[in-house]
Amino acid sequence: MYTGQTSIVTVAAVALLAGAAVAGCGNNGSPSATSATSSSSAASSSATASSSAGAASSPAAGQSDYSSLLIKPGDVGPNAFTDGPPTANPGGVNGVGQVFKNPDGKRTIVDTIAVYPDAASAAPMIPAMKDELAKKVTGAQQPVDVGTNGFMVAGPAADPAKQMEISEVVFTEGRAVVDLEVDCTPGNPTPTDVLLDLASKQDAAVKSGLPA
Repeated sequence: MYTGQTSIVTVAAVALLAGAAVAGCGNNGSPSATSATSSSSAASSSATASSSAGAASSPAAGQSDYSSLLIKPGDVGPNAFTDGPPTANPGGVNGVGQVFKNPDGKRTIVDTIAVYPDAASAAPMIPAMKDELAKKVTGAQQPVDVGTNGFMVAGPAADPAKQMEISEVVFTEGRAVVDLEVDCTPGNPTPTDVLLDLASKQDAAVKSGLPA
């Protein structure tokens, strides 16, 4: 089941709170926390990401149904299935999220698409996501030829309490930011070619389905 606790949702929510804080100061009032999934701990742990994402306009929730932009279970694998229906506007972020699983239970794919007003608003999320993933995954980030400014990272979770291998690829496609995360059991990392194949399929789906 999609929980909304993904890297892009955390970063976008922190940017939203940062924008609210600026607006609150301008009105000599105290800003209220409006994100459904952001907590004070998430905001604290993502302070660096918020400074990088501050230039981006936070996507507003509730504008459209973007579920048609998602890849399908057949794109993931012959026996893959969805863990519940797509989640619209996860964590208050305009877009859509979906979780896919393999029958053996060793691999979970969390696919999140955040949709911004335009490509210029989406672009600053890339450096913010790099900061976020540097704290989340023990591994070297590297560029990938998917979408615009795509990058990936793979390795054990930085949090020792989370015994898993994480492979994650992030890119923009027009006004969308895609965060594709694959979580696996320890010692069972996702092959890079598999991750990039999924990312390419998701990129193609966004490119063909999301108006500029």
